[in-house]
Amino acid sequence: MRAREDPREFAAFYAAYSERVLSYLVRRVLDPDTAFDLLSETFAKALERQDQFRGHNAEQEQGWLFAIARSELSHFWRSGKVERAAVERLAITVPALSSTEFERIESLAGLSALDLPLSRAFAALPSDQRQAIELRVLDDQSYLEMAETLGVSEPTARARVSRGLRALARAVGEAALVKDAA
Repeated sequence: MRAREDPREFAAFYAAYSERVLSYLVRRVLDPDTAFDLLSETFAKALERQDQFRGHNAEQEQGWLFAIARSELSHFWRSGKVERAAVERLAITVPALSSTEFERIESLAGLSALDLPLSRAFAALPSDQRQAIELRVLDDQSYLEMAETLGVSEPTARARVSRGLRALARAVGEAALVKDAA
């Protein structure tokens, strides 16, 4: 990593990769605030672990950084709910992004261009999948609660959410490809 010999180089490292990493993260979590937090953690880990970087070129440097970003994203999905609950329980105030920063991040990731395709794809889902996603994602119900609400087994509830999310991911992925090609 270029910052290894001169810590001031870290600013150049950040400038070179931060927008790409932020775009990668926001497209996965669909929330600019969360993506910005993950970006911060990614670069904090990179700075902390810069002596572990063994590459010799920019491509290897970028690969190393994205591996850290993927790890942070994975950690977020595994434990983010617990951490958010702790933040709320301890009444910790987390500074929010300004509306300008929020809009810039959304624009960078092209999220607004995905609103219409996502809405259309959600509306096109079979009603059982749409309802399962609403209960799981929007209402934050457990799979057991969902199964009870829907009057189905827990594996059936999981399958409906899984199938629906895969369909939405395909629709959003196709819309992103069209956006990137334009």
